[in-house]
Amino acid sequence: MHIEIFGHQLKFVQDVINAKRQPLDAGIDENEAQLRAQLAQQYSRTIMQIVTSVSILAFCFWILIHSVNDQMHKAAFGLIGTVVGYWLR
Repeated sequence: MHIEIFGHQLKFVQDVINAKRQPLDAGIDENEAQLRAQLAQQYSRTIMQIVTSVSILAFCFWILIHSVNDQMHKAAFGLIGTVVGYWLR
């Protein structure tokens, strides 16, 4: 299920994961089989994007909780905004 407010990046991730999980059906047309194969090739890249984003967000939240420096808070909020903006595009 895809909600349009989230943008195209999350839809792309959903399509890549589904293409990797679901085997090809014998009854699909050639274009769909080619599209699924192309999406499945993007699986490693997509997983690394997710891991990197989660790592950055975890680090930023750690900074917000443990740091008292206002400059570090501004940088952490900037990074959080960048990651969220990337996934909502």
